[in-house]
Amino acid sequence: MRELLTALGLGIAAGLTPGPLHSLIVATALKRGTKPALRLAFAPLISDLPAVLLSLWVAATMSDTVARVLAVIGGLFLIGLSVQGLRATEDSVDPAEESDRPWRDFVKGGVVNILNPNPWIFWLGVGAHLLREVWDQGPNYGVLWLGVFYTGMVGVKVAFAVGLGKTRERLPDRWLRISIVGSTLLMLAVGIWLVYRGVSGNI
Repeated sequence: MRELLTALGLGIAAGLTPGPLHSLIVATALKRGTKPALRLAFAPLISDLPAVLLSLWVAATMSDTVARVLAVIGGLFLIGLSVQGLRATEDSVDPAEESDRPWRDFVKGGVVNILNPNPWIFWLGVGAHLLREVWDQGPNYGVLWLGVFYTGMVGVKVAFAVGLGKTRERLPDRWLRISIVGSTLLMLAVGIWLVYRGVSGNI
């Protein structure tokens, strides 16, 4: 029971921690609504898989060089999305068009998340140790631990997506546009911060 409570607490903390995917969810919820943001919120269920599997295979932590490269690439990718978002701020969104690109949203969220060094560092460091402890009690218990962890993490991101999506529906057009620009600038700042961390070695 203690291990499951730990998993839930870690998952909620991970969901609340500001980062690339979190800022992308905020910007998407304000610009396009709840459904696209929800697709981003579920992206870690797939994109975290390489880090989880690798954490079960290796005991060493991630090398600084790989973490720095991931941070730079992820930051540049996020900066690109931010610039694209700022250019499209004045454009109206066609609801019919949104139904044609659910997989694009999911893939975009997965790319942002997998290029973020934080999940890799967590799973190859703290996560690997905790997961092995519960896995030794049985694979079923390990799977349950993972389920509880991701329930906490994804649950928080889903709450953000739904809450901001509902807020978007109530905001006047002027304030909605201001909110979209602000959230996109926040995403740009996160991208620059990631590049800085990678270049400076502050991972």
